[in-house]
Amino acid sequence: MKTSIEDNLDPFDRDEFSPEQEESISELKAYIKSSLRDDEHHVAVIEGSAGTGKSVLLTKLFKDIREEKSEKASPYFGLRTAFTVNHPELLKVYADMGAKYPFIFKKDYQRPTSIINRLDKEGKELDVLFIDEGHLLLTKSEPYIKFFQNNQLTELIRLSKVVVVVFDFDQVIQSKMFWNQKLLDNVLKGVDHKVFPLDFQYRMQANPRVREWIDNFAEGKLSPLPKESERAGYQLRVFDRAADLFSEIKKVDKEMGMARIVSTTGFAHDESDEHHVKMDDFDQPWDEYDPQELTWAKRPESVNEVGSIYTVQGFDLNLVGLILSPAYEYDEQNDAIVVNPDKVIHREIYKKSPHLTEEKDIEKAKQDFMMHALNVLAKRGRFGLFITAADDKLRKRLMELAR
Repeated sequence: MKTSIEDNLDPFDRDEFSPEQEESISELKAYIKSSLRDDEHHVAVIEGSAGTGKSVLLTKLFKDIREEKSEKASPYFGLRTAFTVNHPELLKVYADMGAKYPFIFKKDYQRPTSIINRLDKEGKELDVLFIDEGHLLLTKSEPYIKFFQNNQLTELIRLSKVVVVVFDFDQVIQSKMFWNQKLLDNVLKGVDHKVFPLDFQYRMQANPRVREWIDNFAEGKLSPLPKESERAGYQLRVFDRAADLFSEIKKVDKEMGMARIVSTTGFAHDESDEHHVKMDDFDQPWDEYDPQELTWAKRPESVNEVGSIYTVQGFDLNLVGLILSPAYEYDEQNDAIVVNPDKVIHREIYKKSPHLTEEKDIEKAKQDFMMHALNVLAKRGRFGLFITAADDKLRKRLMELAR
């Protein structure tokens, strides 16, 4: 039986890699080594969509560099390094590396604001900093968490000789973490940098036909589901009732484990201010961040809860049951999924941003943030995706497309 820590680390801490991944690791190491030879700042940007193995590569790089830190013949000898991610569930998993390996410590993993404030207080810099989920870095000040500057990536580059950062613009989900290519280009202007693109899908064990359908669905584009014979074993199903979807999820969880229900903001709190996802006969609590040793997806009891982007972003599930909240509606004219911002309950995602000032940009962002959340959740499952929708017209249209 695996320990809790090993269970948490399993999706990230790997020793076997594909030829494409080996090549990317080699190229990244070469860039890091050459960048350490001068006094300038350098940034390696790892770009890839959900499931392309970005975090796996970042973990491997950090482990290798830390392991060689004490070897005098190594180009990484004596380097000051750290690892950061602006995601409490992921940070907890990475910190477990410090308990598993003698050459890594839990203190090597910190939130971005903690690293920035600590280094400024000490008057020190890092040699190499690794940043996972760079698209979650703040792009405005947040005094509540003691971040008083304007952009976390700018500050982290200032305090590090080499930064290796992961980016996926299709996972930008809040205005305070607003990123697009233009903003990233502005941050990197005048800084030596290189982009390392990843495009092979490692998470979803689905053929190109199924992956294309899911890609389109995550962008709001609707089309008939691939025929059963075209799915090559990947379970892609639409349900008319959330209660029936839940029953199937529990069956799959008993068979293979790691089958969970997830959803997006749009389900209101009830009279007692409890946050439940309710649809037909389905009524289960929305997961709230609860720091425990095991991550949310690994806890047996979480099969009776509804996960969110805040607990499953960056993690793998074997099969995901996705309930589209009432905020997602059916656009009959364009045969597409659209977002109704008025039905978005978590208003935090729509706060003002200095990077969103034009009305058309604000309206686009309101659609994009929710569609990005849909994209994150729809691509969690390795072997399957079950779907239903709270909006009657959208659910009916999905059922038609599934016939």
